[in-house]
Amino acid sequence: MKIASRRTPFGDRLCFPEVVPHHLIDIQAAFVRRLETGGVHRDDALARARLAVPGDLPVLLQADPELTAVRRVWDWAVDHADTGELDEDCLWSDEPGRLGPPIGRPQTIWCMLANYPRERPGAEPTATGRQRPRGPQGCLKAVSSLAGPYDELRHPAISKKVDPEMELAVVIGPRSRLLTPDTALQAVAGYVGFCDTGSRDVSELDNNRMDRGKGFDTYGITGPWFVTADEIPDPHRLRIRSWVNGEPRQDGNTAEMFHSIPEQLAWLTAALTLAPGDVLSTGTPLGHGNVQPGDVIRGEIEALGVIENKVVLDN
Repeated sequence: MKIASRRTPFGDRLCFPEVVPHHLIDIQAAFVRRLETGGVHRDDALARARLAVPGDLPVLLQADPELTAVRRVWDWAVDHADTGELDEDCLWSDEPGRLGPPIGRPQTIWCMLANYPRERPGAEPTATGRQRPRGPQGCLKAVSSLAGPYDELRHPAISKKVDPEMELAVVIGPRSRLLTPDTALQAVAGYVGFCDTGSRDVSELDNNRMDRGKGFDTYGITGPWFVTADEIPDPHRLRIRSWVNGEPRQDGNTAEMFHSIPEQLAWLTAALTLAPGDVLSTGTPLGHGNVQPGDVIRGEIEALGVIENKVVLDN
């Protein structure tokens, strides 16, 4: 099941993509329509929909980590996509520029660092290219950095080294602490593409601290949609690619990670409690590099969709 976030005059709406051509199905509206067709009064259906389908993914996962109610609406919507019951009241156009971050407003975003080799498989080995770090490492990322999958990437005037990195991100379902590698994947609600941008020169000015350098507005491009974990049988076998102005930059695979997703989650939750909807971005393959205003970046993760963003000067 895929969930997108559509910006509307009434606020962001959680929607199902890729069911009705060129449209998004408003989940809350479809919930109401499903109940109405079963004989429930509209006022009662609206009240139930507001309780069962909050408009923000972290709130939804907090109320229902298994997404049981949403899955029932998904099944109904797929079965009734061609019957006319999903009329214009349930649909939004799928204009790319209207898509917001499907993960809503999580409490915590954690980005892993140095989790992939720095040389390509099969290349002549170097002293540091495939050297495994002593342990996992990472940093917090500002929630205010989040942006939609087709939003502009704003290039700060104070930076000359803006470096977007395409990554697989994990979204947490149940509240989690002290996970183990054997059980950690049970805490994963789903996955999303995440373009973790940073300004290396800003970090260098900050004694190599990463939080400010990775925290600029639009430095957390997310999407195009959230995909539930049952749709991704093996998150360690996904191809990750990126391009700048049509030229290939990254072409890697999550199989290259030094530390697996369960290892990362066990390490992180030894210290942090992860709340429903929190995000762990799992690191990036080699090939990324700096971009300039006017560039167009494109990123794709197998089974998770495509993002595309124009780089503009933020002055």
